[in-house]
Amino acid sequence: MNEPEIVLIRYRMERSKEALSAARLMYEKEHHNDAVNRLYYSCFYAVIALLATEGIHPSKHTAVRSFLNKNWIRTEKLSKKTGRLYNTLFDRREKGNYGDYFRFNSDDVKDWLKSVERATDEIFQIIEQQLSES
Repeated sequence: MNEPEIVLIRYRMERSKEALSAARLMYEKEHHNDAVNRLYYSCFYAVIALLATEGIHPSKHTAVRSFLNKNWIRTEKLSKKTGRLYNTLFDRREKGNYGDYFRFNSDDVKDWLKSVERATDEIFQIIEQQLSES
């Protein structure tokens, strides 16, 4: 991996952490739909950082989901639990953003917050290992 690639990966990791922080703030203010949006983006940025370690730079959210499932979940390099979480948040974000009269409940968002913390930690550990090997 060259230096510009490493800088991009680290930038995306920071974006993931910022989105998770924003999700916590949204949750505390009971803006649950916005919290779910930020939770999805926390995972999204972590996943595109992970994909970048393989030189993969998808331009669409559906492609990110596909590469994650194909390259990391099916090969068991990343836990199935993390894969399910990403897929769930992918679907929930769309429902929360575009569905009329839809509100997420506090308990679900609270559980997803904890799950995203674990998932991004798992992804970041893998990225750090790959960066140290390059």
